[in-house]
Formats: sequence, C-alpha cells, structure tokens
Amino acid sequence: MNPTVARKALGVGVIGCGEIAQLMHLPILHELPGLRIAALCDLSDTVLSGLSAHYGVAACYKDYRDLLADPAVDAVVICTFDHGPVVKAAIEAGKHFIVEKPLAFTAEQARPLVAAAAAKGLVALVGYMKLYDPGYRLGLEQLEAIGRPKMIHVHDFAGRFDRYQSLYTQLRGTDIDPTVLKAGQAAAAAEIAAALGPDHAGYGDLYMTLLMLGSHDLAVLRGAFGVAERVDYAQAVGPYHILAVLGFPDGVPALLEVAFGAQYEWWDEWMRVDGEASQMLIEFQNPYVRNAAATIRLKQAAKADGSEGASERVLPGTPDTAFRRQWQHFLACIEGKAAPITPLQGGLDDLELAERIIKALPAKMAARDEAAA
Repeated sequence: MNPTVARKALGVGVIGCGEIAQLMHLPILHELPGLRIAALCDLSDTVLSGLSAHYGVAACYKDYRDLLADPAVDAVVICTFDHGPVVKAAIEAGKHFIVEKPLAFTAEQARPLVAAAAAKGLVALVGYMKLYDPGYRLGLEQLEAIGRPKMIHVHDFAGRFDRYQSLYTQLRGTDIDPTVLKAGQAAAAAEIAAALGPDHAGYGDLYMTLLMLGSHDLAVLRGAFGVAERVDYAQAVGPYHILAVLGFPDGVPALLEVAFGAQYEWWDEWMRVDGEASQMLIEFQNPYVRNAAATIRLKQAAKADGSEGASERVLPGTPDTAFRRQWQHFLACIEGKAAPITPLQGGLDDLELAERIIKALPAKMAARDEAAA
C-alpha cells in the first residue's frame, strides 16, 4: 500500500489584525489542521510585534499589497476597516479569501468585485458566520414543516459590547497615526453619501448600522427566504435604530428591526417564523463567545383530529464556534468538496437591500441637518 502523502497546509495571510482577527480568526487558524498563519498585516507595529511572537509568524507587513505578493500566502482573510480595495487587490493577486462583512461600503463598489472573483475562479466568501451556526442550520431544516409563513420577524438589539473583553487578551494598536484613521473614515462617509444620494445622505450613520450590525440579520433572512422583493416601509426610530417591513414571494411580510446601543447583559438577536399551526424561534448567542450555538424553539398547535395536543420543544444547536465552521467550509470549497454558502453575490444582495431600505425613508439631506445643528 502506498504511504499517505500529507497535504500541505493552506497558508493564510491575515490583513487587519484588530479585534475580530485576534479573538476569532487567528486562534482558529492556529488550531485547525490544514490551515496555517503564513503572514500578518497591520498598521500597528505594536500589534504586529506581539502577534508575530505569540503565533511564531515571521512574515509581517504594514502594506497589504506586500502581503499579497508573498508566495507563501495562498489565501487571505480581510479584516480591515475598508474592505473593497483590499478585496480588489486580493482578486488581482489570485488569492482565495474570506472578507469580513460588509463586502464593501456600497453596492456600486461591490458589483465589479463579484464578477472579477468569478472570472478568476477564486473561492471568495463574505464572513457571515451566523449562516454557519449549527443552530441556524438546524432551524433551516425545520422551516419546511412550517409551510408558508404568515409572518417573519428579525430582531437585533445586540447588547453590551464590552462584556466579552474580559474573556480574551487583545493587543491594541495605540501607535497608529490618527490622521490615517480619520482619512479612511472620511473617505468611507463620502462614498456612502454619494451612494445614498442628496435626499438620503443624512442617514449615513443609520446605513452603517445596517452594514455593521444589521448585515448579519439581512444575511440570515436571505439565507432562509431568499432576497426580499420589496421594501414596503422604513422608519428611522433613532440615529442607530431602524425598522423596516420587507416583502417576500407569495406576499409574505418580514419585520426587521436593528439597533445599536442596548445595554443588555444578554444577547438580544433572534428570527421568528410564524406559520398557520406552528412557530419557530431561532435565538442567536453572543457571537464573541466560542462554542455557543443558536437555540431553536418550536411550538406546534394541536392536531385538528385530536390525535396530538399542542407541543413545545427546545432544540439546542451542537456546541461549536460559527467562525470555526466557516473556516472548515472555506477549506472544503478550495478542495472542491463544497459549494460556497456565503458567496460574494450574497454580500452584494445585502448591500443593495440596505440602500433600498435607507431610500425608503423620508428625505433627509445632510447639508440641511448640519445647518440646523
């Protein structure tokens, strides 16, 4: 019998070594067989030095283009503030990649990226880790039993974003030139204002709320029911709180509510599907806590013939970290064993929907609001 030849581990470059890279991506890349950390890129020398020593990675870069030129890098994960330009460069370099959400700041910026990645034949995923959550996948299996929904409700008020920090050790790059960060933020704001148009440019913060927090909710909704056909109603409840009613095929409505700022000690994010005789609730766990999966709660009415009474069941998802499953799936896609669950097209669909939701709001011109202030 021929000896088994060990497969070479996939060399992954990490571009942007901030919070999510340190808390999730780097530890998982370090732990999973078949993957290895090939290079690091960050604007902070402090962060690069500390992570290089901790993970034993010699190749460290300040410019992502230098990392992409490294032949030891087979694929990258993009965790920067502005994803679009890095995605474009990764495609041009022929690197497989995972890009943290959103794919870009605007649909106009994202649209050519989808086509370019497909033309190169690259495995390219948007980091919608909740779509890999074992509890969410279990919930999708239960949808068929519900039949045509009467109503869909997606709610995300999140909770406190400081509690998880005591669970992990994180290096913070206080040595980054603040003018560089401000310039990047200003450029992003200008791109968003141009995409929203003069009548809705004043909703820039609300649009960013949809992209930074709500994009996960748009993704889980799309993963279960496809792309919304319509935006029937939208309301800006507050500067970081939006409510919208979306229309799906067969006239099924979905209520979406997303807000930053809740000081809850619990994580408040869920999707409920109401049918004629059953109801399913998917309760997501804090995404910063490892090995915690969504929980499914099923309620079913009594059988009309009286053979069975009403029932309620709780189905816990298999304990696992969604980020970990995402990386396993990415590797399977590269090996030709799976088709992408979160392709770039989905990221584009969500950006287009986010813009449609904002444009369904009453006109709010940025110049007018600044003058009033």
